Amino acid sequence: MSNYAKGVIAGIVSAMGFGFIPVFSKPMLADGMATECVLFYRFFLSAIMMAIYLMATHRRIAVGWRYAPSMFVEAIFYSFSGGLLMFGYNYMTGGVTTVIHFTYPVFVMAISLIFFRERIKGASVLSIVIALAGIYCLSVLGGDASFVPGANKVIGVIIVVLSGLACGCYIVGVNRTRAHELPSLVFTFWLLLISSMFFFGISAYNGTLEFITTPKQCFCFIGLTLIATILSNITLVFSARYVGSTLAAILGAVEPTTAVLMCILLFGETLNAWIVTGIVLVFTAVIIVVKRSR
Repeated sequence: MSNYAKGVIAGIVSAMGFGFIPVFSKPMLADGMATECVLFYRFFLSAIMMAIYLMATHRRIAVGWRYAPSMFVEAIFYSFSGGLLMFGYNYMTGGVTTVIHFTYPVFVMAISLIFFRERIKGASVLSIVIALAGIYCLSVLGGDASFVPGANKVIGVIIVVLSGLACGCYIVGVNRTRAHELPSLVFTFWLLLISSMFFFGISAYNGTLEFITTPKQCFCFIGLTLIATILSNITLVFSARYVGSTLAAILGAVEPTTAVLMCILLFGETLNAWIVTGIVLVFTAVIIVVKRSR
C-alpha cells in the first residue's frame, strides 16, 4: 500500500474518531455528570496517554518558555471550542451540533479576511452565504428534530456557532503564533494538559468534580480518550503528512457524517429534509473554503 493510500485511510480514521465525541459524551451528560467535569477527564486522561505515546516514541516533551504565551492563548480557544461544543449537546442533538461546529473552516476564512486583510474573493463570500444558509436550515427549518426537548433553541444555536468560531480562532492562532514551530503532537500534549487544568479549576469552583465510579463511565472515558482524542490526533498528523492539509481537511467531512449516523443509531435522533439540506450546504461551504485555500 502506498503512503498516499495510508494517508487517506488515516484521514478517514481520524475524522471518524472525532465523530465519536458525542457518542461517548452524551451518555455521561445524560447521567448527570457536569460538562466541565467530563471535559476535565477527557483532556487530562488524553494528556497522560499522549505523554506515554511521546515517551514511547522517544520524543522530547519539554518546550521553551518562549512558547508559553502562545500555548496559553491557544489553550483558551481550544477549551472554549471543546467546552461550547459539549455544552451544546444539552441543547441540540449530537449530530446537528457537530455539523454546525464543522463550519469552523468558514470562520477561519472570515477571520483572515477581517483581521488579516486577506483579499476577498467571490468564493469566500459564496462559502459564507452557503454556510449561513446551512445553519439556518439546521437550526430553524429543521424544527424540533434539531433540538433536545425543552431546550432553549436560541441559546443552543448561539452556543454551537460560538464553538465553531472558537475553533476557527484556535486554528488561525496556530498559524499566526509561535505554536506552529512546535511538533504537532508535542503541542497537542501541552494543549490538552493546560485545557484540563482550566476545566479542573471550573469544576472544583462549581463543586461538580466527581470520581469515575461506574463501568459505563469508564467505558465512555476510555472511548473519549483513546478513540475520539488520541487516535484521532495521531492519525490526523499522519494523514496531513502524506496527503497534504487540503485533502486531510476534506476528509474531515467524515467527522460530522459519523456523528450524525451514530447518533441516529444509538440515541434515536431523527432526520428530516431540512436537516439533510443543511448538512449538504455546510459540507459544500467547507469544500469551497478548502479548495480556495489550495
